[in-house]
Parts: sequence; structure tokens; C-alpha cells
Amino acid sequence: MLKHTKFRPYVRRLNGHEVAHDLETSIKLSFLRKQIKAKRLKKAYVLTQRGFSNHVMAVSVNKRDLQCSSAKTSKHFKSWSLQIQKQAFGSSKEHALIKLPIQG
Repeated sequence: MLKHTKFRPYVRRLNGHEVAHDLETSIKLSFLRKQIKAKRLKKAYVLTQRGFSNHVMAVSVNKRDLQCSSAKTSKHFKSWSLQIQKQAFGSSKEHALIKLPIQG
């Protein structure tokens, strides 16, 4: 892994092997998996952090909602992800996974 991308959050499609560590995200994740399996939904997106394979920070049906919910607006997603990366870089790998605050 390149040092300049280590621990940076990014959005990708749901592949079915993800694990969530909080209750709300794990419920959303299981619901979307069932919807995709039943062919009611074509795709879903997850917000993960580089360096942590298949650990989900947030999940949504489309990319824009996922970026806006984490960084307030999608235009600020890049600066937000760089800030998270800088925050995580100082801590060890076990504690570098950043938990998102619950949006109300």
C-alpha cells in the first residue's frame, strides 16, 4: 500500500464480504445485502478505510448520499478524507479505524 493513501477513507461498491462494528451500520448492511440478493436492488455503496479490508464505516444506496453524510457535502469529501487520514496516521493500526458520528 502506498504511504500517501494509507488509512484514507474511500467509497466503493458493496461486494458482500464487509463487516460493520456498530449496530446501525450492520443492520443497514444486512438489509441491503438481502435486497440485492432478492434482486430488488442492483447495487449499494460502502465507506471503508484503506488498510482495513472489508471494515465498513457507513453504507448507503448511492455514492452521493454516502459522501454528503460523512463530509457534510460531496465537494468537501476529499478534504475530509485527508483530515481523517492525518488523524489516523498518528495512531497505531489497531486504533486507526475511525468511527463516524451518527447523523440524526
